[in-house]
Amino acid sequence: RQEIRQILEEEYTKQGKSYWDSHHEIYLETEIILKREKWQKGILPREFEHNIVFIYARAFLYALDAFDKFLGVLSREENVPEVISELHKKISDIFPDLRGVRNTAQHLEDRSRGLGSGKPPKPLDLKPIDNNFISAPGGVLVLNSLNGSKYGSTMADGHYGEVDVSPESMSHLQEILNNILGSFKWHGSKQHKPSV
Repeated sequence: RQEIRQILEEEYTKQGKSYWDSHHEIYLETEIILKREKWQKGILPREFEHNIVFIYARAFLYALDAFDKFLGVLSREENVPEVISELHKKISDIFPDLRGVRNTAQHLEDRSRGLGSGKPPKPLDLKPIDNNFISAPGGVLVLNSLNGSKYGSTMADGHYGEVDVSPESMSHLQEILNNILGSFKWHGSKQHKPSV
């Protein structure tokens, strides 16, 4: 940083510009050059490193929601074992806030303006929150938060909801999927999946 600043100060001086008049410009240009050099060497900005975990949490949330929706559709198809409906209900029992948290993640443009659902969206009536992460007796708008392994946000009804993004959640999902596959009568040769 110091070397870059010194080079820039010399350039500005050669152009007849006063250091004091160009101080902010030199500082900004120094930061830009330094950051670009670091980025070219593969050093990620702190903001990117910090947000990676949120990207993975939302990916898990969206995948879980898609699984739930597919299972809901499957449960209404003809000739599908009755246990499928029970397994679909089990997802809402294990992840009661799934749809609400997912909807907030998908509609941040409304929640960030304090709006819930509906057309037109209604103002949020924020509910109290009291957990090991947030204590807000009067309610507070929470978006895109991680409380340990729980991804959470204020849902359209004003309540704070969370979905656990953890190996335990994946284990529940795996059990449900295995029960779904085991409930059908399969024909054909046995196969082992996934591939190598």
